[in-house]
Amino acid sequence: MAPRKPDVQDALIASSGTLAEVNDSTKVRELTGIVDQLRGDFKARDDLHNYIDDILFCASVPDIPEAYKKTALVVRARLAIKIATMVTAALSKNPPTTLFQPVGFGTSYEENSKLREHFFDASGTRQQEEAKDRLFRKFMYSLVTKGSGCLKTVERAKTAWSGYGKYSKKLKGELESESADGPYQGLDQAGKDSVYNAKTEEYKRGQPYPIRTTYVPANTFYYIKGDDGITFAAEVKEVTYTDNLEKFGYALDGRGHIVPQAMGLPSNGWAQVMGQKKTLRMFEAWTWDTVYYVMIGPGQTASAGSKLGSGTLVKSLKHHYGDRVCKTLRGPYFHALGTTTDSTLPDRAGLSILYPYLDLFPLLDSLLTIRANAAFFTGFPSFKRTQKPGALLPPAPYGQDQADVDGGTSQVVPGTIYPYDIEPIQMPAAGQDFNAFVNEVHQMVQDALPEAAQGTGPATSGYDTNQRAYMASLAWDPIVDNAQIALSERVSFESWLIENRIKESVTVWGENPPDQKRRGRKDGWLTLSDEDLKGVHRYQIRLNPETPSNRIIEIRTHEELLKMELESREDAITELGGNPEEVERSWLLYKLKQDPAIQSKLRDRTFAQLATIDQKAMTGSQAVAQIAQPGQPAPPDNQLANVYQPGQNGVPLVPTPAGSVAGAPSGVQQPPPNAQPLPGQGGG
Repeated sequence: MAPRKPDVQDALIASSGTLAEVNDSTKVRELTGIVDQLRGDFKARDDLHNYIDDILFCASVPDIPEAYKKTALVVRARLAIKIATMVTAALSKNPPTTLFQPVGFGTSYEENSKLREHFFDASGTRQQEEAKDRLFRKFMYSLVTKGSGCLKTVERAKTAWSGYGKYSKKLKGELESESADGPYQGLDQAGKDSVYNAKTEEYKRGQPYPIRTTYVPANTFYYIKGDDGITFAAEVKEVTYTDNLEKFGYALDGRGHIVPQAMGLPSNGWAQVMGQKKTLRMFEAWTWDTVYYVMIGPGQTASAGSKLGSGTLVKSLKHHYGDRVCKTLRGPYFHALGTTTDSTLPDRAGLSILYPYLDLFPLLDSLLTIRANAAFFTGFPSFKRTQKPGALLPPAPYGQDQADVDGGTSQVVPGTIYPYDIEPIQMPAAGQDFNAFVNEVHQMVQDALPEAAQGTGPATSGYDTNQRAYMASLAWDPIVDNAQIALSERVSFESWLIENRIKESVTVWGENPPDQKRRGRKDGWLTLSDEDLKGVHRYQIRLNPETPSNRIIEIRTHEELLKMELESREDAITELGGNPEEVERSWLLYKLKQDPAIQSKLRDRTFAQLATIDQKAMTGSQAVAQIAQPGQPAPPDNQLANVYQPGQNGVPLVPTPAGSVAGAPSGVQQPPPNAQPLPGQGGG
């Protein structure tokens, strides 16, 4: 961005460390002055973003001469929105993947690494679900179309877990109660600790996630960036007046000023003060240690449209997100540029993929409109009346019917013979140069998204098509790299928040690491605490916008590198987006299962388990037999389960001991001679 003016830097430095000692009105004027100057410095960027929005959504109308406006056919190609959506879909089709290198050697470090990776992958999904918004896709869309994207992450444990403190105190009191009828009497300290941890974790699982991420439109974010990072950040936005005034405990007075609730109008009178406006302007100003919320009422706006006016400081608090040594912000804003340039100007530092073609989209719409109107006029023939044979008067002026001059009218009817000639007027048509120019402009616009990248174009070899698509997508690599850096910083900040701000274990529902998947649980609760983090918060986010054909080429490349021993197996797995420890453990388990000795052991254990099941079934059948035949001795343990006589309604027969009655049907045991006959078998 452009170098800062000395007065802004001086005001910012002078205010640092003494903000609590300055009265609100002075602080508001100081902050408003800084934000106003930032908006002036970023004006070219904001204008560029507004211009891009007009092109994307076809807000501008092609220039049409005044005489043709009534009949003009406005044609818009709408290629800009097509290109933007297709590239965004390609870059965001796969969700971001978290990578964390183990901080040491050993199984415990590998398990910790896998837990972190799966946890933060699930955390991103959870935050998108609670925001009811596609945060990642919006972020990538902004990078593709505007060359700038921003996400905001804050901790909200006090609001999301507002009832947690009261619940934990109540539970602790019940555990420490010495009452004889208490629900936890008889537990030792270890048992009480286990109950406390289990119940508090269960309570937190049912509450909202204590960290929130939101998408920030790029043209509302302003910042001052020094050598060590961002030293001042501001977000200027429009907010609904009803919700936000009540949220901060303020109201509107009769002059349209924002005042404390006790000094303002009741809420049913705010609409009259607002008039036609439905929103209030508000800005958040973040220094390295404090955040300020300033809201501007309809009676506090400045006369100049470019100025914010003089608002009301509705809230300020210490946020502890800053670095005390460098006096910079760790968060909450995470900003990325598109295609990075060496310019320091905000509108040129990061470019979108549409930037080289912005002027061509309106030009193409104008040319298509001209050609459409030429086709419209030439599609319907126009006629003129020729001179009557032997007429002495000159013909009427062009455009005026001779019938009007003569005082009569006539209607052209196909197939009618007229007393004198009627001939059509040949309207001018667009020439070859015009059509060639239209095609040339269209081709230049198509360079933003070549046919190969769209999956269309002439049929060639698969390798040639893939290479052309790959070369076309190279223009997107800077955007992907910058997005990965910003997303990595965001996850690192979220990890830091869990350890340093929330200071409680946090749980999300997500995909289990492989060691738990082997137990038959693909998804489950993932819990991360400060004991798992221990001050290490260095993560990498990997985006995977590849197509299947690119994936095959990349796999073959790593295969050749491994054969030539030019890279390690771990490096190849990491580059392909996998976790080396997970892959190694999965293959080790697979190979162990294929070993004949292991398979023999598994077979023996399976048969032993089946024998146990048969033994249990036999024991249950003996009990049924004893009930059916009271007073009879139980059969030996080595007998099989009772066999049911067909046609006897499932009544079991007592197993026949050795030397059963000859001639009995196969598979049916006969009762002893002194046994009572069963129902339906006669005998008295």
